[in-house]
Amino acid sequence: MQRVTYLTSPDVDPRLYPPAGQDFVSTYRQKFGKAPEPGAIFGYEAMKVTLLAIQNAGDRGNDPAAVINAIFQIKDRDSPLGKYSIDENGDTTLSDYGAYRVENGDLTFDMLLKTDA
Repeated sequence: MQRVTYLTSPDVDPRLYPPAGQDFVSTYRQKFGKAPEPGAIFGYEAMKVTLLAIQNAGDRGNDPAAVINAIFQIKDRDSPLGKYSIDENGDTTLSDYGAYRVENGDLTFDMLLKTDA
């Protein structure tokens, strides 16, 4: 009997990202000669949104509380991951997840899961 393990992750098949995500993958591949690791796009967006919050905090950009407040004000941001907002808990409103299966030691994207946002 062959056993199959299933798991979910916020990572999705790179072909399913919006145009900005496709650009990220393409630019990364051109610069580094290989596809990015799945988490790379999340690190990229985390830095982009942090820099945006610092910018939006204006002359208080060096005040951690002001920057945190600016993060909570982010609404309908178009990003490589798709459009999202930051909710009152500090979570994004992104609702897509990847469903993967592990067969014979290989991780394979299976399908896109959409949750209620």
